[in-house]
Amino acid sequence: MNARRVAWASLAVLAGTGLLAPFLCNDVPLVARTADGLRFPAFAALRGIPPAPPSGATWKEWWASAREDEGEWALMPPWPFGPNEVSREVLRGPSVRHPLGTDDTGRDVLARVVHGASTSLLVAAGTVALAGAIGIPLGALAGYHAFGWTDALVLRAIEVFLCFPALFLALAAVALLGGSPLTLVLVLGTVYWTHFARIVRGEFLALREREFVLAARNLGLSGWRIATRHMLPQVRGAVLVVGAFLAAGAMVVESSLAFLGLGAGLRTPSLGSMLAQGKEHAHVGAWHLWVFPGLVLTWAVLCLHVLADRDGLPRAAGRTPQ
Repeated sequence: MNARRVAWASLAVLAGTGLLAPFLCNDVPLVARTADGLRFPAFAALRGIPPAPPSGATWKEWWASAREDEGEWALMPPWPFGPNEVSREVLRGPSVRHPLGTDDTGRDVLARVVHGASTSLLVAAGTVALAGAIGIPLGALAGYHAFGWTDALVLRAIEVFLCFPALFLALAAVALLGGSPLTLVLVLGTVYWTHFARIVRGEFLALREREFVLAARNLGLSGWRIATRHMLPQVRGAVLVVGAFLAAGAMVVESSLAFLGLGAGLRTPSLGSMLAQGKEHAHVGAWHLWVFPGLVLTWAVLCLHVLADRDGLPRAAGRTPQ
């Protein structure tokens, strides 16, 4: 198995785990049969605070005292520990009960790593989607109408946005608006679109004088159809390369802000906040607090860079139009 397949498989597992994190690692049941009927606490938790159990302080306490003779039962997630569930097992190393150990409040590190990876992937995917939605059309428009007033306006806009470093702009936005994932997506997406615009414009400049484009013009096809049906598919490889690099950069920025204490909040797990927590407790030998989230973040960024390198620009630009 080559490096590209390993990278794809690793990212697929990471994305699938992050997407299903509330149903894989949680301290509330997926389905619970109570005296009031069927309830779905884990699904309700996606919209906010999960519903309270019929009795007991937590769903686990209710589950332990559920009466089978009355038809009460619960289906717990495969890993029945939530990212914010506290316990008395404080700063414990890896064990059978907690394979990745616990933090300074007794929270399970494995559950927090899974949910933290979900947060990072959400920010990365949202950033790339927003940046691509802005940058690809503008880059195509500028490249197709090269050296005209449209191209000049897009280039001036690119120059303006390049004056704002993404990390410092994110710091300012988080300080004013709060560190929610939506804030990071909006800030990074409105800065990173310039990378898509520049690469797409350059590819369109190289394609606009190719024989298949000239033939399409001679046949009377509209500029919209030529750009979208004939030219845009030829820059797909370049767009994937830029998207992979930007996704890695967004994950690093999100983790950096969380490491500085400007993340999405105390109840939102983040790989960066876990690294900061490991730094604070390094003097007591709590190596598991920073090793495991650091490995996940490093491996995800490395896989994205491998995919970008293996899908290089020269090969993407050399496709023959169909």
